[in-house]
Amino acid sequence: MMDYKNKIIYQIWPRSFQDSNHDGIGDLKGILRRLDHLQDLGVDLIWLSPVYCSPNTDFGYDISDYYNIHPDFGTMADFDALLAECKKRGMGIVMDLVANHTSDQHPWFQACLNDPNSPYRDCYYFREGVNDKEPNNWISMFGGSAWTKDPLKPHSWYLTTFTPHQCDLNWENPRVREEIANVMRFWLDKGVSGFRMDVINTIAKQPGLPSWHPEKKGYQFAKEFMTNLPQSHAYIQELIGKLADDYDFITIGEGMMADNDACALYAGEQRGELNMMIVFDLHLQDCGPLGKYDFRKLYHWTIPGFKSIIFRWQTDSQKRNYWVANYMNNHDQPRSISRFGNDRQYRVESAKAFALMNLTLRGTPLVYQGEEIGMTNCHLEQDEWRDYEAINIYDTLQTMMHLPKVIARKIVQRMTRDHARTPVQWDDSEYAGFSDHQPWIKVNPNYKQINLKSDLVSETSINRWYKQVIALRKAYSAFNTGAMKPVLVHHKQILAYQRSDEQAEFLILINLSGSPARFDLKTEGRVLMDSYADPQPRLLRPYEARLIQIR
Repeated sequence: MMDYKNKIIYQIWPRSFQDSNHDGIGDLKGILRRLDHLQDLGVDLIWLSPVYCSPNTDFGYDISDYYNIHPDFGTMADFDALLAECKKRGMGIVMDLVANHTSDQHPWFQACLNDPNSPYRDCYYFREGVNDKEPNNWISMFGGSAWTKDPLKPHSWYLTTFTPHQCDLNWENPRVREEIANVMRFWLDKGVSGFRMDVINTIAKQPGLPSWHPEKKGYQFAKEFMTNLPQSHAYIQELIGKLADDYDFITIGEGMMADNDACALYAGEQRGELNMMIVFDLHLQDCGPLGKYDFRKLYHWTIPGFKSIIFRWQTDSQKRNYWVANYMNNHDQPRSISRFGNDRQYRVESAKAFALMNLTLRGTPLVYQGEEIGMTNCHLEQDEWRDYEAINIYDTLQTMMHLPKVIARKIVQRMTRDHARTPVQWDDSEYAGFSDHQPWIKVNPNYKQINLKSDLVSETSINRWYKQVIALRKAYSAFNTGAMKPVLVHHKQILAYQRSDEQAEFLILINLSGSPARFDLKTEGRVLMDSYADPQPRLLRPYEARLIQIR
């Protein structure tokens, strides 16, 4: 079995990584051009966000053809060349598999729209409406009804729990389950290393698709009917069981609103399901129960709350023997430096603090493009938004939540996924070295100061810090399979914990605040890394991160 616990996984969102053909859109040849950087960083696996054919309503997460490459990104020959070059360097590729839904342009769904009696209708959720309205009161993940009108039948609808162009697959149908297995076989036969499985905990729906609290007015978020249903485990076990004897591959499940109990099942080591789960708790701590655009907490978070989430997941996964994928950035979240750190006065220190945490916690670390140079959020005016979620939520906040336009705009500008999708800043040339053509989305204006070329020669290089921490993680098994013990649990500024096994023991100290933090803790040992040049005993300066080897 692949040693998934001891891997460094680097996520690439291809559209914004590197353009090679002068059209302002990143592509596969562009990734090939930057493999030296990834190899030098210490990357083992590249998680490639979707590169399949897609109408791009949700930028690749609405797949119309699972067996071909979108022309924006190149050709299958380009993919094969990238995969071969990765293997030469001892790296692999993890494909992003969207199995909850297809695009409405997928041949299966097009057959449904061309024939009201098509057998493919049983591969989706077509249902009769109730009293000239939708079949139930579910709200979609992106706002508005979770149902879209069937153009062929006047009283029929089909389920679209994300965008209206992403049609939910009916996993009760064996044909659907076998086709997903066929897609995985196709890519595994090519030699990919595994799959990141998008919103995999939503593939089962409550039987009968009942309304959620039908006594309430308006659309309702039916979390209990759309996520973490028991049948999803049976589906995943069947899927993995079909492939496990013939292939050695890694599986990373995205667990939207999955709690500890759910993840203990999805990623339990003896369950025959997934190797690890991506969870959202840390990144939703400042949001209301409906997700990141639920503003009712006013996006307020606290360091004790931040710590409690970290320690809960760390200790529970250790106790119950399941595995998580740790991350501070990805394609769905604003940049962590801007959100949880200080992207102006302490940008470098914040970047190093989150890097040390992410790379030394129990679990497999995911690194997202640009975080290794400390990229930040980018101010985007409304006409610069590119993300469907942002554009749709802006309208939903006004129509459903009755917010004034100015407030709705500020919320979207704060939380939009576009922050994570501005082009990678390689150098200080026009368009940040990403392209020589106007990019598809705005380049962050701070690229003149924040870019890889400048960082590499800086005395306080963030990229060099990442390389050093990654090298230590690979050198000591304590960071992978070793025990994790929380320390200074009640300290109001410092996140601290120990990692240890028979080989070595380490103490990690991170100041999560912009103020100096004193601590009373015996710290005998050798300081291996510190984000400040002159470590002080029993004191951490703003966002200071320290790694001590105790034995």
